[in-house]
Amino acid sequence: MSLFGKLFGGKKKDQETSVKGSEPVTSVEEAFWQQVYDARSRLFEQHFGPLPNDILKMMDLSGVWPGGGLYVIPTKIAREPSFIYTTFGLSNPDMPTALEMVDTQPTSDDSNGLRTVGFAGTLRQKAKVRPRTDRPGYGYELIVLAKENADWPLWLLQWATKAEVVKDADFLAIVERHEGFTVEQIGIGDGKFVNLLISKALAPFPDHLELPNGKMELLVATVITEDEMRWSMTNGRNNLLGELKAAGVGQVSVLDRSSVVCIEEPDFAQVASLEQAKALEAKGQLTKLLMFPAEFGGEDVAMNVLYVPYRTVRQRTAHIQTLRAWVSEGAVNSLDVRPEYRDSSFVPSRIHMNASHSESGEQRTLTLDVW
Repeated sequence: MSLFGKLFGGKKKDQETSVKGSEPVTSVEEAFWQQVYDARSRLFEQHFGPLPNDILKMMDLSGVWPGGGLYVIPTKIAREPSFIYTTFGLSNPDMPTALEMVDTQPTSDDSNGLRTVGFAGTLRQKAKVRPRTDRPGYGYELIVLAKENADWPLWLLQWATKAEVVKDADFLAIVERHEGFTVEQIGIGDGKFVNLLISKALAPFPDHLELPNGKMELLVATVITEDEMRWSMTNGRNNLLGELKAAGVGQVSVLDRSSVVCIEEPDFAQVASLEQAKALEAKGQLTKLLMFPAEFGGEDVAMNVLYVPYRTVRQRTAHIQTLRAWVSEGAVNSLDVRPEYRDSSFVPSRIHMNASHSESGEQRTLTLDVW
């Protein structure tokens, strides 16, 4: 995974960043930084298990998030062998960051028979610096608890860390304001996507940890199903967390598991007008979809809009990845999308994506079975 690099011995601040116009780091600040880092290390080991010797660094944030990284910790916190994937450094005393990296470019080096991959760019002060609070750094660390040792939880942490450090998402404030929040279609590599529920940690996790620089919350990102996502929109994120806990899933992320809630779909054959489709959209039972994909130039105009169940969006995303691959390999250079309707329904029963090549004549079709 080229965005990550292993650094041996992650229990030290690995670098200091010097930027023209920034205040120098004093020895007192350095000592306090290390005090916080060591305290968090002890607490993580107390509650989760020994920290690995290697910390995973997000190479394209190395100058913006010095001393921060990701850990994969083998644990038995869920009463059986599992793995905690966690950020480690969002609660550092030098966060929120006042820096941003621009003109980032991947780099590689093939010296001494070892190929290394990294990122280079220019550091500068942010135009708008997020004000400090009495919370430690961003106020939290984010965890994904999974039963397998895999790469996909790291993709989730990468997305979340960038949203916080680069875009100042303020996940903790959103969680506290709405008792958790959900996010759709986060990429986990290989053209796959998941939905997430982000909420405060429940037992057997500690609800927070006390650091020398303040109270650090623990947030947990849990993979949820399409039905659970839709159900939470009308029943509440906190109630979804209760359903997950009651079903024995809790905050453990498992790909492709069965849903703990059931949403009855309307009879799409009876949806005979735009007004009925929009009414179902307001209830979270249908969503708007561009017939000709925006990824290939489709516009958000009335004649290009369809209304479909949410699961169709996820299926169509996978088809778009396939189409992109076909375009990249030169197999196709034209796309025609045609919906198929059943009886008088306003909701298409199928969507045919017909790809072809103007010179070779090759034709390939992908079909979405909507209902």
